Formats: sequence, C-alpha cells, structure tokens
Amino acid sequence: MIKIKALDKYLGGIKILDNINIHVKPGSIYGLIGPNGAGKTTLIKSMVDIYQPERGEVIISGENIKDNAKIKSRLGYVSDYQYFYPSFKISEIAEFYKGAYPHWNDDRYVGLMNLFKLDEKKKIKHLSKGMRAQLAILLNLSIMPEVLILDEPTSGLDPVVKRQVLNLIVDEVSSYNTTVMISSHHLGQLEQICDHIGIIHEGKIILEDSIENLKSNVRKIQVAFKGELPEEIKNNQNILKIDSIGRIHQMVVKDNLEVVIETIKKYNPILLETIDMSLEEIFIYKMGGEGYVFEDIAL
Repeated sequence: MIKIKALDKYLGGIKILDNINIHVKPGSIYGLIGPNGAGKTTLIKSMVDIYQPERGEVIISGENIKDNAKIKSRLGYVSDYQYFYPSFKISEIAEFYKGAYPHWNDDRYVGLMNLFKLDEKKKIKHLSKGMRAQLAILLNLSIMPEVLILDEPTSGLDPVVKRQVLNLIVDEVSSYNTTVMISSHHLGQLEQICDHIGIIHEGKIILEDSIENLKSNVRKIQVAFKGELPEEIKNNQNILKIDSIGRIHQMVVKDNLEVVIETIKKYNPILLETIDMSLEEIFIYKMGGEGYVFEDIAL
C-alpha cells in the first residue's frame, strides 16, 4: 500500500510538487500520467527517498519511507534511465542485488533471464537501452518486492518485449499481491493494466479515478437529425463537445448520459447510438470540460 500525504517538493527554489495526496490500494496498479515537466519523476524520486520533501510524507506498507532500510528492502524501483556500473557484467550486477536484498529469489531471476534472453557474461556498457530496461525490470522482480514503482518502464522496448513486461506486471500483482505505481506517457498501455489513474499537472494531482468510473462517466453519442441540430442539445451542459460532419453529430457526454439521450429522443433522431471511448479521449475531453488545457500532454 502507498500513501502520500500533503507532499511539497522544491528544486532550485521552484515548487515542483504542491500538496500531493495519493492513496494506492494494496495489490492494485496505479497509473500516473501528465505532461513533461508536470512533476512525475520528482514525485517518484520522492516516493523512493531519493528526494526528501519539504513537507508531507510517503507511507509505504504502513511505514514512512524516509531512511527506512527495512521498507526499501521490499521496494522495487525502475527509473526512466538505468544507472548501472558500465564495466560490470550482468552476473555481477545480479550478485550485487542478491547481497543487498534479503528476499532475492534465484529461481525467479533465472526464469526471467531466460524469458528476456539476456547473456549474463555481457557487460552493461554493451547493452542497448532496451536491454538495460529489461535488466532493471527482471532485477527488481527478483527481489520479490511488496511495492513496485516504475518510471517509464517500457521506454526503448520493442512491441513484443513491451507486451511481455506488461504481462509480467499484471502477473506480479495477481500472484504476489504486489502494489504497483507506474508512470507512463502511453495511456493505451495503462488502460490495459491499471485499476486507477492519476493525472499530475503543474505539480498538482488534478484527477484521480478508477478506470471503470472513467469509462462509465464519460461517453460518446453519435446522432443524426433530418434538420438542424436543436438548440436545446447544442446548449446542453452535460455535453462537453460536439463535432459535426453534415447531419452526423458526435457528442462527448460527461454526466447524465440517460438524460441527454432522452432529450435527443424528443427530436426524433434518424440515428442514435453510443460509442466506446478510449482513455485518451476521456481524459482530454473530461479535463477540458474542467477548464484544463491538455494540448501539451503526451498521452
């Protein structure tokens, strides 16, 4: 379980994180997204005690993370860039982790090495970015973490390995009840594996919700009329956006879907259907309706 309480962080005199409050339930996967510079990596580094916040605290498995070696021994962390000793072989890095983490699992390490097809004799400096990412993931799974924190873990991976990594994360949760937080610019990936999503923007958490709620609360309607689009529908406050091509109108509805549909039916539409939306569409439209500008978010 992860709890972040009223966390503030300054870097270079600039406030990067502003009153961050997050609760990640045990055995769940929490996706963190936001634009470049929003504070994702700063938040993650604060969570693993690389940065110490000016205010607030990070609670992991019921204890404050600050200077807590016991909690860190069951905490896996994959950063967005892998800092390994370049002259070490993979086998030497593995021995280093084995000595540092008391719950290291040799069988799991061997199985993951076989899955990723990495050569233990190869030196880190000869590994590609994708290979280093695979190594970081398998090492952090081999320590048998209670909590796993991942910052852009699939960056640099080809599609096949990317799918393997996502499957491993899901299997980690289902098999070991591991709690996972994952930061990514790839919302489609998070849609596949996450239970909850949080958006960070300008150092603040501006939205937290479950995937299920997001998909049920924001829907798209496709409708057509014999004549013009009625003014009552144009001005309906439950409709976030209307795109029209000829007589076909696509509407994004943020709340009260059934009420909107009943209003549309009053005007005898010649076409009326609901359309599933991707999470990318949901976030853009929903947050746009709340007054936030998301043109700079890489989803």
